[in-house]
Amino acid sequence: MSEPGIIDDTLVAMVATLELRYPYARGHSHRVASYAETFARRLGLSDDEVTRFRHGAVVHDIGKIGIPDGVLLKRSRLAPGEYALMQRHTLIGDRLCSHVHTLRHLRPIVRSHHERLDGTGYPDGLRHDAIPLLAQLMTIVDVFDALTTERPYRTAWAVDRAYDVLLEEAHRGWRRRDLVDLFIQAGVEHGWVG
Repeated sequence: MSEPGIIDDTLVAMVATLELRYPYARGHSHRVASYAETFARRLGLSDDEVTRFRHGAVVHDIGKIGIPDGVLLKRSRLAPGEYALMQRHTLIGDRLCSHVHTLRHLRPIVRSHHERLDGTGYPDGLRHDAIPLLAQLMTIVDVFDALTTERPYRTAWAVDRAYDVLLEEAHRGWRRRDLVDLFIQAGVEHGWVG
């Protein structure tokens, strides 16, 4: 049987491989992990929860390794079928983490980081408290970094514009407003930039 550290190192190598395949994701996992740690400390989470959240941030998109290049690297808006395929990254990532004993506790973050409070998210259409708290937090952090960095289909947005989008998503019922407010406060204090 393999040592857990070897398996963990393999998963980190998979994240690096994903970032090599998908240049626009380069550094995404590590930026998100840094934001996640600051956000979790701002919320007063325990040291164990902060660590879990940071680790979940590193691997949250690992399932994209199973998405075909034609979809992952597309430089324009995804067609409905392509978008459905891209959504599978949460399930692929969940399955990958299920095979690594030391990462099983991260599965709720990996699987549910695209859920929305109103049930319109994916992959399970979870609502409100059915969405694990750390997955709710990950969604906020992930959206912020995605908006403030360049993507194949658009340039990076200014931080203030990203904050406005998060506030609008809270108004739509997708995110908890109190969590979005705390994230923005942390960002202002730490001078986050995309």
